Amino acid sequence: MGPKNILVVGAGSGIGRSLLEKLNANPEYFPIGISRRGIPLEKDLEKGINYLCDLGDKDQILKFTSSLLQYWKEIHAIYFASGDGLFLKIEDLEWEDLQKHLTLNLSAPILLTSKLLPVMKNGSLLCYISSTAGKQGFPGSSPYCASKHGLAGFAKAIREEVKDRGIRVTTVYAGAIDTPIWDGREGFKREDMIPASDAAIFLESLYSLPSSFNQDEILFLPPKGIL
Repeated sequence: MGPKNILVVGAGSGIGRSLLEKLNANPEYFPIGISRRGIPLEKDLEKGINYLCDLGDKDQILKFTSSLLQYWKEIHAIYFASGDGLFLKIEDLEWEDLQKHLTLNLSAPILLTSKLLPVMKNGSLLCYISSTAGKQGFPGSSPYCASKHGLAGFAKAIREEVKDRGIRVTTVYAGAIDTPIWDGREGFKREDMIPASDAAIFLESLYSLPSSFNQDEILFLPPKGIL
């Protein structure tokens, strides 16, 4: 059997980039990433490469998934690590910003799942990286909380749809991880956060766990808890 095909969604920075690097160090895996910071897919797939796909653009998602399925007849794991933050008072919210935010954080993972799920088989993994904001509310974060609650709710429904196929679905409610999402936000100590490279160690382990059980939901926090 050849290497396991693993897709990391949102591999341009933060958790996704660290996870792609970690997976790429394992000779048993053939990981690739996608993000708007990637390079165009013009030749054969190369292990460890982050490919271009603007996750805020439906047409780019459809084009990339169509191309990917010409190379991969089976996908063994997908990690959904994309997303951004929209932190503001609700009365300051603009419609266009809300739509961009929800497209990236929620609509893109749903569309990707829809297009790639048919080639996932028994023992494969769908891992949706939500947030503690997907479990509770935080002031000045209502759009972000809504998107992360939505992602967690989507994962719950998909878990029910695919359980008879032996596909594992895990939702990770991640606490503060030191990524660019915190840039410019005051009142948070980056040294108290989980390094993205450490988060990648944990996330990589989820696929290699025995397929005889599933970790449905995981609360993943730094030692000081919710910051």
